[in-house]
Amino acid sequence: MRINRIVIAIMAVLTAASATAQQRKVHVKRKIVPVVVKSKEEIKYDEMLESTRQVMFIDSVVVDKQEFLNYYKLNAEAGTISGYNQFFGSEEQPYSVVYVNQLANKCWFSNNGRLYTSDKLGTQWSEPILLDGLGQFQRTNYPYVLSDGTTLYFSAISNEGLGGLDIYVSRYDSESNKYLLAENIGLPFNSEANDYMYAVDELNGIGYFATDRRQPEGKVCIYTFIPDQKRTIYSTDEYDKSTIRSRARIDCIADTWGDGMLRAETLDRLNNAGRRPKEDIQQKKTDFLFVVNDDIVYTNLSDFRTRDNRERANKLVEMRKAYKDLAENLDKMRVYYATKADIAEKGNLKKEILGCEQEFYQLESDIRQLEKAIRYVELNNLNQ
Repeated sequence: MRINRIVIAIMAVLTAASATAQQRKVHVKRKIVPVVVKSKEEIKYDEMLESTRQVMFIDSVVVDKQEFLNYYKLNAEAGTISGYNQFFGSEEQPYSVVYVNQLANKCWFSNNGRLYTSDKLGTQWSEPILLDGLGQFQRTNYPYVLSDGTTLYFSAISNEGLGGLDIYVSRYDSESNKYLLAENIGLPFNSEANDYMYAVDELNGIGYFATDRRQPEGKVCIYTFIPDQKRTIYSTDEYDKSTIRSRARIDCIADTWGDGMLRAETLDRLNNAGRRPKEDIQQKKTDFLFVVNDDIVYTNLSDFRTRDNRERANKLVEMRKAYKDLAENLDKMRVYYATKADIAEKGNLKKEILGCEQEFYQLESDIRQLEKAIRYVELNNLNQ
């Protein structure tokens, strides 16, 4: 009997412990793992990330959106870009853009969110023709055509895009007399923001596009880049995913410069690109040239209207000479490093080259700032 009572007591204790444990389980809070639902734009972005193109961005500048076309320095052989209202003398399309080819006999433009082309017949433009075959887009604008006359870049809003305006490319098919289905040119040119006005100065090997990513209202960033002859993407074998994502966002253009040699050469071409001085000024031999605006070019220090600006211009002459000398010295050091330097020399020479490059880029920046300051003062005086 005593054993039975002991067994019963043990069973009661175990039952009570089990009940207590069950009660505890009821009060244990389960950790809730949130389910992240990606938008179709985010999914599309992740898909494009694997095909991010390697692009060298040589420069960038933030400007007022209303004036951004003024910062495209296209050679005459690259055609011209202008606002619709300015070109057609109208007030109907304040945000539309017109591209005219280098022969000035054909144009492409946006009207009410659709792209058209027109030919010049004598002094008049023909009836506009709607571009056919591009695909389904909600709004299209910012056309640009390469010198081949068939490759068309434009920007548009699409259900298949990344958000906002994306840049697309199409080609004209002479057999069907229509454009082929346009393709999104991908990252890093496109983003979740508005990306547009892709243009290439093929003669100078310089490309441009504008974007409002990470910009305040009313501002856009114009990126200058080197167009790639052969499309190369960031391989996951060489770059980790975070690096590729950073390059796709264009977090830092300096990350794309490599040793800086190609960038320096392209910047030199960029500084000489765009609208050339008038023919008589081109033919005139001068040691000094300063572009005030599209219509005014100074060829002598005495042209400046104030003594302070003449002193600034004199300093600019000295800085330009130092810049040229430094560029030549850098070229010589790089050639020697690559062709003649032995292992013992290369260590010190590499440090010297890096130091000169830093000085070169700083001087380049200082020259630009000084030119802006001189131009600002001169224009103010001219307007008085």
